[in-house]
Amino acid sequence: MSSKSSSKAPQAKAPPPSPVPTRGALALLVLGLAESGLAIFQWMQLVTLRGGGATVCGVSDTVNCETVWNSPFASRVHELLGIPVAGLGLVWGLVAVGLSALYLAWARSGRPVRPAANGLRLMAAAGVVSVAVFAAASAGAGAVCPTCVGTYVLVLAFAGVAGLGLPGPVVPAGGEWGATLKWTVGMTAAAFVAMLLPGRATPSASAPTVASLLPPAPVSSSGQEAPPPPASLEEFLRSLNREQQQFISDGLAQYRRGTPQPAFATARKLYGPADAPVKIVEWTDSKCPHCKALVEELAVLKKRVPEGKMSLEARQFPLDGACNPAIPRRGPDAPSVRCVAAKAQICLEGAQDYWELREKLFAAQAILDTERVLEIASSGSVSRMQLDACMASPATAAKLQEDSAYALRHQISGTPLVVVNGRQALPSAPLLYALVMADGNPSAPAFDMLPPPRPMPMGHDDHAGHNH
Repeated sequence: MSSKSSSKAPQAKAPPPSPVPTRGALALLVLGLAESGLAIFQWMQLVTLRGGGATVCGVSDTVNCETVWNSPFASRVHELLGIPVAGLGLVWGLVAVGLSALYLAWARSGRPVRPAANGLRLMAAAGVVSVAVFAAASAGAGAVCPTCVGTYVLVLAFAGVAGLGLPGPVVPAGGEWGATLKWTVGMTAAAFVAMLLPGRATPSASAPTVASLLPPAPVSSSGQEAPPPPASLEEFLRSLNREQQQFISDGLAQYRRGTPQPAFATARKLYGPADAPVKIVEWTDSKCPHCKALVEELAVLKKRVPEGKMSLEARQFPLDGACNPAIPRRGPDAPSVRCVAAKAQICLEGAQDYWELREKLFAAQAILDTERVLEIASSGSVSRMQLDACMASPATAAKLQEDSAYALRHQISGTPLVVVNGRQALPSAPLLYALVMADGNPSAPAFDMLPPPRPMPMGHDDHAGHNH
């Protein structure tokens, strides 16, 4: 009897699954980190600009991030979303980093990476659309923003890697949308919410002024009785809310700590009488957003205070080393809008329409370039020929040097700088109005109704209070 062999042939082992490619995701992680770092740098530069400082990319009229950041489009984005455009770049960069890290973690653990890959491609598409929109807005502002161009390059490189360097179809399949949107939208929402607090704390170029807090200007017409006198100091202080009262209390405390200094130079242009009890000297830069706000508030202040109570002297501190030795020199030696505007204002000091033309210059700040400065400055009683000759004269350069040296006596750290009766004061219309109504006395009895000033943080710089 024969026996049959019952042995079975060994089965072939299934090949191990192909490893998920990770090189593309690593490249996207690096690009996302680079964009996040650049966005943080731009945001810090924006805060410097809003505080009255100079940025590293204000090279010339045409190569100037500040013009783009101060444009109506950028201001509108900040107003609507609560964070500046640089904050949106940081949101995008953080989500790109998060999805790239998620892809790499899932690839290492053997989980499907399609939700992360799809999310990275969605972020790439959103980045390309944003580049097109923001580049068009920059072109409309008439300037090139070097750091913005760096952002565009990083985002477009990210899009190229996401489209070609990740596995699988470019468009998510029907059943993949749920997981894709869960991770992508979830990360985006988390990053956006995290940016809201610093975004709202970042001043906007179009931030409303506080001049509306001042008492209304008296109105009179022929045949009627004389207008009533302005509200008393105590009535004005009582009309403010608690937060506004606290601000004035803190500002007065800082003002009291200052030591009055004698005037460094004789006033060249003065609004109001030379013997006014309150003498205000202010230094501005034509491209500084807070300077624009201050000029607008001072225009209102001049109409709201009793005649003869204050004098106002305007001086220049352009944030450009080409004409201001107190600022490090950067970029070409060609005249910048800051230098041209400063010299133009000095040359208008003898004109009867000086204050009106100066306010027109600052009103046009968002679109201000050298030609627009000359156009506005010569639109009144001073001709273009007279203006050109004056701006090229050594006397004008000497006056600008005088303004810079005068500001340095008060340890200027940014614009605007405001000095009241020889002591630095916060550039705030309500505080200045209160000092004027108190005849310059920061210890007037009416101030006793204010809350106590808050303690100053350690390391606080008395000369850094330039934000409204």
